[in-house]
Amino acid sequence: MILGVDRIRELIKQGVEVEDNAGQVSRKPLIEHLSEAQFDKMEGTTVDLRLGEIFKLKGGAELLVASRITPPIELILSRSSQNHIYTLAPEELVLAQTIEWVNLPSSLLGDVRTRTTLFRCGLYLKTSYVSPNYQGVLTFALRNFSAYPVKIELGFRIACISFMEISGASAPYLGVWQGKRASTNGQPERPF
Repeated sequence: MILGVDRIRELIKQGVEVEDNAGQVSRKPLIEHLSEAQFDKMEGTTVDLRLGEIFKLKGGAELLVASRITPPIELILSRSSQNHIYTLAPEELVLAQTIEWVNLPSSLLGDVRTRTTLFRCGLYLKTSYVSPNYQGVLTFALRNFSAYPVKIELGFRIACISFMEISGASAPYLGVWQGKRASTNGQPERPF
């Protein structure tokens, strides 16, 4: 069952129980760093997510069974930057992180979708499910598939997230992408 905005607001205000990698349980808001407008003006059953940082890929990758190396990256735009507008060249691909930080309990799965304004401008945002117990910002691939440059500003609403209740037990997320980590930055690590 998909949560309604009344339940989402309740879980933001009252918090949810989440577990860290050491097994410690704490209570945190379902979503942190929301603006007042985002909280007050939720539509349907989703919460809008805003662009917070942009990274440029700086090399190749190796995705092997025994190890993985994701590309070195360079932070090219953040909220601490003087300029908050980036122009995506035609065919350019970047990594985009959200301003918002999500804290999923073991009973919820997040489903992230692109806001339609992006694809109306030729932009493709590759999103994924957000696993139970994931805690952190969300990272997406953003690509300009148009033949024209597209300007995008930090804080622009790029995606929306809905939450689904899980029937039965879930296996909590134990991966390396918790927090703000966007890449292995060219360093090898075991994938599992």
